Amino acid sequence: MIKKPLAILGISPGSKYLGISIFQGSDLSYWGIKVLKGVWSKEKIKKAKKILSNLIDRHDVNVVAIKKLHPSRSSKNLNRFVTIIKEFSKEKRLKVCQYSLKDLKNFFSLGLKMNKRQMAELIVTQYPFLEHQFEKEKRNKNPYFIRMFEAIALGTFCFHQLDH
Repeated sequence: MIKKPLAILGISPGSKYLGISIFQGSDLSYWGIKVLKGVWSKEKIKKAKKILSNLIDRHDVNVVAIKKLHPSRSSKNLNRFVTIIKEFSKEKRLKVCQYSLKDLKNFFSLGLKMNKRQMAELIVTQYPFLEHQFEKEKRNKNPYFIRMFEAIALGTFCFHQLDH
């Protein structure tokens, strides 16, 4: 039996934005931000599931790496959303991995203290084609692309964990 190559969907969930990354093996093949407008509702959840389902099908994803939310930076709705993503992924028979921001920072910084922006900077050294988004993020008053960089970090870390 031939082992199917890893195809990882990295998700950094938020109430307004989903940071997304797709890895085919160790190669970053897709990245971006998906906007979820409006208040929490069944429609918003349905839209998010449709976005994820399309990505999973289009990229033949077999692993989902989700950011583990920090209790002080979350809400009941966001926690429920993460649960829905995990259940949805399991229904699609995908392996689900969850990592905290602390896990990601430790991996990228080799144990040194770092913030999200510094982690994004390290990601750009690995993927220089992301320089444009990083420069835009540095100019933004409100973090926009940071979720995308978190999703890329999730995919990178997940690949490293599962490929060894």
